[in-house]
Amino acid sequence: MALVIIGGASAASAHPVSSSAVVTTGPCSGPSNWRLRLESVGGLIEAKVKVLTPHAGQAWHFAMFDNDVKFGAGNKTTRADGSWSATRDATDQPNVDNIRVKSRNLVTGETCLPAGFL
Repeated sequence: MALVIIGGASAASAHPVSSSAVVTTGPCSGPSNWRLRLESVGGLIEAKVKVLTPHAGQAWHFAMFDNDVKFGAGNKTTRADGSWSATRDATDQPNVDNIRVKSRNLVTGETCLPAGFL
């Protein structure tokens, strides 16, 4: 499998993790930062998003998309360290998978838009 590594925002960066995984990172619309790890595992793409914020106890909503098809969604509350994370699996599509996450802080309205290609 060939990997194409492209960040989801102009300030995002991508780092190869292994022969079948990539990590992209970048800033959110406010003080938070995001990290998206994608790995091909047995015909699935494991997508793990993590958002690190300066505030504990805030509610976030997220939705995950693979080539514009939603494969996961939910609500998370930031832990004591100000972070939240979620992992969902998407079916590995032929050719390149464009994985995007839309997340929004339900208290402040801040958004994080992680994206990556695998």
